[in-house]
Amino acid sequence: MAVKLHRCSVMWAKAQGHPCWKVQSALDEAGVEYELVKHPPLLRSRRQDVIEGTGQSRLPAVQREDGSWYRKDSGDMAAEIRGGLFSDDGGSGTPAGAPIQTAGEGPTAPAP
Repeated sequence: MAVKLHRCSVMWAKAQGHPCWKVQSALDEAGVEYELVKHPPLLRSRRQDVIEGTGQSRLPAVQREDGSWYRKDSGDMAAEIRGGLFSDDGGSGTPAGAPIQTAGEGPTAPAP
């Protein structure tokens, strides 16, 4: 699955506290293929595609192949990506090995 990572153009900022780097490194660690789309770190009004897709100008944001967008707090995004959000299971968002819960039932064993 190839997605587009919309991030700031400050590529040298590789501290784990930097929101864009948190998400980019999580994508790298999870082995997710992505295309970088760089935006100016300031001048948020120029991020028209991000604003149209997410309703806000904040980065980072991920645009899926189907055109839908994914945007949350960068720490939450990184955790969900590492948990398998964009894995080959169709992006269910259920981390590998996590209990699966269906409506009206408690947690069950993970699928094999």
